[in-house]
Amino acid sequence: MSGRRGAALGRVLAVVAVLVILAPALAGCGGDRSPRLPTLMVTPTPADRYPRPDLLADTAWLAERTADPNVRIVDLSPLADYERGHIPGAVHVWWQDLIETYNGTYGMLVDPAGRKAVLGRAGITPEMTVVAYDNQGGRYAARFLWTLTYTGYGQGRLLNGGIGVWRAEGRPTTRERPRITPTTLEDRPTDESVLYNGEDLLARLGDRSLGIVDARTFAEGGETWNGRLREGRIPGARGVPWVRNLGQLGTAIIRDPEELPKVYATQELRKDQEIVVYGLTGADAAHTFWIMRVLGYERVRLYDGSWAEWGAARAGTPSRSSRSPSAPRQAPPARSPRGAEGGRRLKSSLRAR
Repeated sequence: MSGRRGAALGRVLAVVAVLVILAPALAGCGGDRSPRLPTLMVTPTPADRYPRPDLLADTAWLAERTADPNVRIVDLSPLADYERGHIPGAVHVWWQDLIETYNGTYGMLVDPAGRKAVLGRAGITPEMTVVAYDNQGGRYAARFLWTLTYTGYGQGRLLNGGIGVWRAEGRPTTRERPRITPTTLEDRPTDESVLYNGEDLLARLGDRSLGIVDARTFAEGGETWNGRLREGRIPGARGVPWVRNLGQLGTAIIRDPEELPKVYATQELRKDQEIVVYGLTGADAAHTFWIMRVLGYERVRLYDGSWAEWGAARAGTPSRSSRSPSAPRQAPPARSPRGAEGGRRLKSSLRAR
């Protein structure tokens, strides 16, 4: 009997131990489906302390304008996260819907008809102020804002701190979708001063008047997409991972205006020079583009093909070797099935011959 009791007691203790281990995970499966936020160690700096405050939005500023018909709030988080709760009045846009489907280079901007359709469904007009955020550190919100800048379809602001700070401050969220009246956008001239292509960059390698910023993270720098990309970087590029724009990793809080300028000044990047920014894809480079504009770099441009194009080329495109981490290699993310049709391809000598 004592042996059977001992065995039974052992089984009970084993079950209790398993429950203790699983308790945190089980707690996360309850009725509260809100994303868990990191403990905020820093607070956002007011927008008016940055050189270009018109490119940022504070949560307090936005809280007073959630019902303003001249302000469109856009949430670029995954749809499931948007449906769990978003800022009142925010319309959802999936950033991959702005990616060209019929292009051999992943991540490039969709054709004019496609982007007009996406922006039109969001009810955006050129006269509006558009405030964008996501739950990925702000990089896809920045891509959306770069698209507005390039196309001229709205004045953009990046929400400093994103929805994480909004929630941490106890501000309201909702699962209700706003009633948006779609708009029909007319053709507008694009602002080519914020865009760069591979042909022009290739021709200017070695030009000391041009600054090149590699915004990839350490892990992204070693990404090969199953052998489709080389490792290395564009010759002359300064490595400034986009996450250095943040005051705290895991948040969308922009580094304070005392520290942030040093991130670029220490790389000898001047505000009076022309600067080209690239990332693993053009979408990934947009956060650095936007933050440099916030700092007053008025001649910064985004290389839309980025390393997805340059790194895939095999002829005529030099790269500087750099030691890369042993990061998992993976294929580019699946394109959105909702991507607009069209065939815009960047004319570039970077293609393998």
